Amino acid sequence: MKIVIDATAAISGGKLYLEKLLPQLAEINSRHDFTIFHTGDLDLLAGRLAGEQFRFVRVAIPFLRDGQWAGASVLRLLWRKFVLPSHLRRLQPDLFFSNSGAVPRSKPAKTKTVIALHNCMPLNTELIRDERSALRRWRLKLLRRQMRGALQACNVSIAFSEDTRRQIAENFGALPHRPAVVHHAMDWGERERKLAVDFEELNRLGVARPYLLYVSQFHRYKNVLRLLEAFARLEQDSQLQLAQLQSAQLQLVLVGASADRQYWGEIEEAIERLGLRERVIHIPASPRQQLIALYRGAVAFVQPSLAETCSFPLLEALALGVPAAVARMSALPEMAGEAAIYFNPHSVDEMAQAMERLVWDEDLRGRLSGKAVEQAAKFTWEKTALQTLEVFEKVAQG
Repeated sequence: MKIVIDATAAISGGKLYLEKLLPQLAEINSRHDFTIFHTGDLDLLAGRLAGEQFRFVRVAIPFLRDGQWAGASVLRLLWRKFVLPSHLRRLQPDLFFSNSGAVPRSKPAKTKTVIALHNCMPLNTELIRDERSALRRWRLKLLRRQMRGALQACNVSIAFSEDTRRQIAENFGALPHRPAVVHHAMDWGERERKLAVDFEELNRLGVARPYLLYVSQFHRYKNVLRLLEAFARLEQDSQLQLAQLQSAQLQLVLVGASADRQYWGEIEEAIERLGLRERVIHIPASPRQQLIALYRGAVAFVQPSLAETCSFPLLEALALGVPAAVARMSALPEMAGEAAIYFNPHSVDEMAQAMERLVWDEDLRGRLSGKAVEQAAKFTWEKTALQTLEVFEKVAQG
């Protein structure tokens, strides 16, 4: 089977997804041939996999620069609409897989289409209304409209959680197909868990134990403002005697890019207003080894997000046995199972209470750590690749 993959939207989580999925598809050693279109984001992967089975085609999109630039998504969309169809006519693939969730305007009659649904934000009208930026609201509404059209036009869609499949049904009603659920995965495991806490690296980052850890980009739906309020409330609780811990101060470490500058400005203002400047540490980006050190040294991981399709940071924390406090929202309970304690992400009090439990209850942390490792073991890239390939083959066979 000839398969074409559109990876021109391979940034952030969508990029990590393909970087993990494609090598597993190569190891399966199927009889299928893959052609992957990308804009340079997968150059390293291409160097490893390019050969008879995998052909990487780097496309040049005029004026495209930083993938996070506001106009980048528009340029990629125009390429998919007006250039990609000509490639499909030339290649005549049996199956087209859109990692961007978009269906081309035209394609060969024999070509079946599968789309991946990485972004669940367009399914949440309440969160769209909460966006302060008119441009972001317009973009999310446009994505919602495009998602509806793509779901109607494709042969099958892949959702990364049961929760996303449920939201699709609630938002769009009956579809020509039922979305397939194929979870993301995590490849961190026993070797990473056995690493000693790298105190030297933590000191270099200005991080002192004990600390709570948040990992993700900063968008409004990530709910970081409430996280800061909850952390400040925890700090002000007279019953917390932090001198009993390893350090006189409990810190909150935020790891991630300030993707929404307006929201990041509100976060910085909140840090000042709540008197947390000495307690909150922001690390814009962390390479793999540094991130592992941050996970390994944390008292607990906190995931307060209001919308997640499949949270890579949560899976990373679980895989390393980090106790977690998680929002009782979207796909997060589906991913963490019994390996986390939960809170209402709209309630600052509940969030603070959950963090306080993890800070002080060592037995609870130990139980959750063991369950986290067991839960993470359910999510493997081999399983994801096999299930994805099964979807491809079933679609191709009609």
